[in-house]
Amino acid sequence: MSAPLAPPLRSRLRLLRHGLLAACVAVLLALPLGARLDPLIGDLVTAGLGPHPSASERDRIVVVAITEDTLSGFPYRSPIDRGFLAALIERLDRAGARAIGIDILFDQPSEAAKDSRLFAAIDAASAPVVLAAARARDGLTERQAAYVARHVLSRRAGLIVLERDEIDGIVRHLPRPRGREETPIPGFAEALTTATGASAGTEAASGRILYAPSPPGAPDFALYPAHAAALLPDDWFAGKYVLIGTDLPDIDRHPTPLGTAAGSAAGTRPGIVIHAHILAQMLAGLALPTLPALAAPLLAALAALASALLFSLPGSPRLHYLLLGLGLVLSGTASWMLVRSGTLLPPLVAPTLAAIATALALSLWRWIADRADRAFLRTAFSHYVSPAVVKRLSSGDLKLALGGEKREVTYLFTDLEGFTGLSVTLPPAVLAGLLNDYLDDMCRLMTEHGATIDKIIGDAVVGFFGAPDADPEQARHAVELALAIDAFAEDHRRQLASRGIALGVTRIGIHRGEAVIGNFGGSRFFDYTGIGDTVNTAARLEGANRYLGTRICVSETVASAAPDLSFRPAGELVLKGRKTPLACFEPLPPHRADSDFTKAYQAAFRLMRDKSDAASAAFEAALRLAPEDPLARLHAARLRAGEEGATLVLAGK
Repeated sequence: MSAPLAPPLRSRLRLLRHGLLAACVAVLLALPLGARLDPLIGDLVTAGLGPHPSASERDRIVVVAITEDTLSGFPYRSPIDRGFLAALIERLDRAGARAIGIDILFDQPSEAAKDSRLFAAIDAASAPVVLAAARARDGLTERQAAYVARHVLSRRAGLIVLERDEIDGIVRHLPRPRGREETPIPGFAEALTTATGASAGTEAASGRILYAPSPPGAPDFALYPAHAAALLPDDWFAGKYVLIGTDLPDIDRHPTPLGTAAGSAAGTRPGIVIHAHILAQMLAGLALPTLPALAAPLLAALAALASALLFSLPGSPRLHYLLLGLGLVLSGTASWMLVRSGTLLPPLVAPTLAAIATALALSLWRWIADRADRAFLRTAFSHYVSPAVVKRLSSGDLKLALGGEKREVTYLFTDLEGFTGLSVTLPPAVLAGLLNDYLDDMCRLMTEHGATIDKIIGDAVVGFFGAPDADPEQARHAVELALAIDAFAEDHRRQLASRGIALGVTRIGIHRGEAVIGNFGGSRFFDYTGIGDTVNTAARLEGANRYLGTRICVSETVASAAPDLSFRPAGELVLKGRKTPLACFEPLPPHRADSDFTKAYQAAFRLMRDKSDAASAAFEAALRLAPEDPLARLHAARLRAGEEGATLVLAGK
């Protein structure tokens, strides 16, 4: 017997345990506040300490804005007169613009003659012209996306979508790259720098948009109304990056960090002006990277743990708070140096709040412990009852009373082959851990796919869809759950086999139909479960897998209700207790649905069902493509033994 811990050490360990608990609570409290305050504090820090494009860099950019006065001269407001745009491009090109960027999305035709003139002017310009691009994922219809692909993406183009912060809608980050599933399209500013060979700073630019503050009342960039461009001197545009866009009261305007310090007086910025800021930043080769989204939780956790360890050490509280203050000063100094040098904008609020909150929470550790105990009692019930039932019970929609109602449900039975035999060879502790790990993942998959867990009997798990909440897609959900369970179970088998433990396959049976669902049992103990032929049939289909050699067997009522999934016929089974055959199927994962073997099997099965003499040869040909397929081997053997048709009589479960 080990000696008991000394009281001081036991007290220290208890304090450390509660310190860790306090750290977790502090992180949970700090993250929501940090998520709201960090962007705003970051705005102020970036404006005051961060690098910014110089005035000379900003002078290389000119904005030509289509205003309300411009629109008043057109016969219609939308789309913007493309004949006017063509003339504007020609004017800017004659003036010797370095590059022209058009922040106006051409996503549909207008007047044919004007459209032709516009694209002809774009193609004929000696200066590179970059068009605004967007995709279906940005809100375009199929027709709009097709027009953009045909007329815009075939030329120089850049994505104009600006990313608003999810917290407050402010545009403060450079556009992030698109996913790999799409053909890459550069950002609007990046396309302009690339077109002029000035892309040296483009790769470095990431993270925050470095808005250059301008004097009160002054525009951020040289900005001229589009309808006056023809009257302005050529040297106002010569050698400049000219960006054409709208400056209208309620169209394409966005809040920016420039308003964080100046308040509402700073107003919003047109999208074209924001693109000008991004372009100036890229031309200057400046960047202020930010950390990934997980950085704030990680840094907050580290700060909270450091505070918990500090306050768990022996010493007076005054010393602890003094050391905490010193640590916060050092952290602030490091952040100041990182921002000042343009190296990084770290999370500023969440780690600080987490450290302070941990220190304060340790004085309330007894209250925290009591609250944790109550939380445990609330959650413990869900370990014994399906989460779906717990949710309905807590909402009052499901009463703790005996009785049931007839519902359309889809039942799913699973069973782990050979586990009883395995229990003889393994020590009880190993066996219990093995079973608990398996059942934990099985129940997790059930819950994730929306199933109600009926019961767990040994290694078997039973669940159903369609109650307590109705589910019009219950058949599809049940099959998707079965495929997920099968993928998990096979992977789990392989992992255990590598450890020398031979676990059997997990068999699954699914049937859809009516059942009486409700609370059944006695006055002191009862289950929320189902009774009826649907339940029994699902159990029989799980057992039918042993005869068929399959791992999943579903009835026709399930397969016909999930037309968007792939199946292959297994046979027309006469199950125990039934007189009429039940058409049954095996669901197929997508990679097997259109394989050559599946097509050959389907053709052979149709011949067998029609009692054709060619069925046996067809199955033999299919087996040459997949010699180990259990269903093909079963039917080929039946046909060789003189049987015919697709009906199979099963005497057992």
